[in-house]
Amino acid sequence: MPETHGEDKYVVMFGGLHTESAAFKALGEFLDGSGWVNALVNADIASPGTAESFLRVSHLAKARRAHQITAAALYVLQQSAYNDYKAAFSAWCSKVASIQPQFSFWSQVLELKVLVLEIVRSIREGNFKSYVESVTALMPWMFALDHVNYARWLSVHVRDMATLQTSHPSVYQKFTSGAFAVRKSTGAFSAIAVDHAHEQENSSIKSDGGAVGLSAGNNSRSSDIVRPNFEIVRPISRYGRT
Repeated sequence: MPETHGEDKYVVMFGGLHTESAAFKALGEFLDGSGWVNALVNADIASPGTAESFLRVSHLAKARRAHQITAAALYVLQQSAYNDYKAAFSAWCSKVASIQPQFSFWSQVLELKVLVLEIVRSIREGNFKSYVESVTALMPWMFALDHVNYARWLSVHVRDMATLQTSHPSVYQKFTSGAFAVRKSTGAFSAIAVDHAHEQENSSIKSDGGAVGLSAGNNSRSSDIVRPNFEIVRPISRYGRT
C-alpha cells in the first residue's frame, strides 16, 4: 500500500556485496577467452582450476585479489608504454586504442576493474558520494554486458540515491556520514556493505547442521528464534510457485 509502504516511507538499498559479485561476474564474461586465465597460471598467481573459477567468482575475496593484481599489472604496462610519448595521456590512449584492438580491449578491462574496485573502496571508506558516482558509472556496463536484472534495478537504485537528499533528508545526512555501510571496528578502511554484514551474522548462528539444524531440536533456545522465520517462509515459498 503506497500510503504506508511507499517510496516516501522507506529507502531501499542495493546490497554492495552482491553488486560487487555481479560486477566481477560480468567482468569474467568479458574476459572469457581473452587469455587472462592462462596469464594468471603462467605468472604463478593461481592454479588452472582456481584461475578458471575467478571468471565465475566462486570465491569473491580471491577473485577480487586476482583482479587487483591484474589491474596493477595493466596500469604498469600502460604507463611504461606511454613514457615513450609526449602527448597527453588520455589523447594517447584514444589514439592507440583506435589503431590497436588489443590495446583497446585491455584498456576497457582496466577501466572496468578499477571501477568495481572504486565501489569496494567507497564502501570500505563509508564515502557515500564516491559510492553513488561509482555505481552510476557501473550501470552502463551492466547494459552493455547484458546483465538485465542489474541493468534494470541499478537504474532505480541510482535514481533513489540521486534524489535521496530531497526525498529523505535525514537518511541522506546519515548516509553522507558513512551510515550506508556497517562498521564493526574503528579501524580505517574497515566498513562493509549491509548485505555483507547480514551474511556474517547468518554464518554466526549456523551450527554444523546449518540453520535448519538450529530448529531441529525442541530443547534448543535457538529453535524458538529460527522456527518463526521458517513459518513465515513456508507459505511464501508455497504460494510463490503457484
